[in-house]
Amino acid sequence: MRALGVALGLVLVAGCRGVPWQPHAYETAVRVEALDVRFAPDGSGLLTLKLEVRNPTSDLALITGVDFELAVDGRRLAVGLQQVEVGLGEDGVPRALEVSFPLVSQGTAGGVSHLHHQVRLSGGVLLRYGPRTERRATFLVERTMELPWLPPPEPMLE
Repeated sequence: MRALGVALGLVLVAGCRGVPWQPHAYETAVRVEALDVRFAPDGSGLLTLKLEVRNPTSDLALITGVDFELAVDGRRLAVGLQQVEVGLGEDGVPRALEVSFPLVSQGTAGGVSHLHHQVRLSGGVLLRYGPRTERRATFLVERTMELPWLPPPEPMLE
């Protein structure tokens, strides 16, 4: 009976060998190579990210999505999720990934400004291992950027 328990334990360990349970393994799996944010007075905008993604495990993975939250000068301006389907090898070789998110704001009386603004972008890359296991590799970038135009603040509800 003890041999059966050991055999089952080995099967479980072998099945999960490559997917780390430690969250810190995913903290360095994504690096933001380039970040571009543009807003226009007509309410349109675009966020473009160039990411470098590494597989922190020894199992094959599939990148299934990229999510983000964008804040400028402490004000949250946009959140989003884009589904993708990109294979990621088990060899730890980084994979380049570029994603663009359309940004929509209320047009009109925004702020024309050539001042530098504090931009904070946080988010994650969703990695799928097999049919049931998903992990989120996070990223965080804070930069000072020149943004020629910013959307107006949302009206306050009273």
